[in-house]
Amino acid sequence: MTGRFFRICEIISKLAYLNILWIFFTILGLGIFGFIPATVALFAIVRKWVMRDTDVPIFTTFWKIFRQEFLKSSMLGGSLLLIGYILYIDFLYLPSDGLFALVRFGLMVVALLYIIVLLYIFPLFVHYEWKNRLYIKYALVLGASHPHYTLLMIIGIGIVYYASVNIPGIIPFFSISLLAYIIMWTSYQVIRKIEATQIIDEENEEGETNELVMEEN
Repeated sequence: MTGRFFRICEIISKLAYLNILWIFFTILGLGIFGFIPATVALFAIVRKWVMRDTDVPIFTTFWKIFRQEFLKSSMLGGSLLLIGYILYIDFLYLPSDGLFALVRFGLMVVALLYIIVLLYIFPLFVHYEWKNRLYIKYALVLGASHPHYTLLMIIGIGIVYYASVNIPGIIPFFSISLLAYIIMWTSYQVIRKIEATQIIDEENEEGETNELVMEEN
């Protein structure tokens, strides 16, 4: 019981420390410029926790990822913010009557897909080394092809939001880090399924190739 209690306290303290680091580095980057790199660094550490690498040095790893991925992540984040701003302007000024109602419905579908991309983009960014356009593409593919995991993620986010609204004191300590953990854990389950499927496909292809070689011999 003592060991379990200590483990729970350790997890809580790490989440709080990581949340404070995220706030500090976001402010350090003047808000809009630090938000995306700090979030990437946050997810990079949470990914290691999800993969059971719990002894990772938090501050040094956070600072390293923040510096290394500052430019690349800022470019990706800038693209996402631009898309979100365009959608916001369209919803704000587009009439809702007549044929425009159909257009607004189409925009709602696009907005839903945009939200799915936002949910999966950071876990993919810290897990794979791709070009920025591929993160957007596969974030959409993974989220749309695994709706039950996406729904589970949204429920988790809703619970954290409800708790933050009713207990504002947890916001500086657990709001962002806990959200990141929920999103990363759920996304990692999808990533594992995809990677396992790819391994099985590769093994099947290799087996078929070996059978063909044996038949030829």
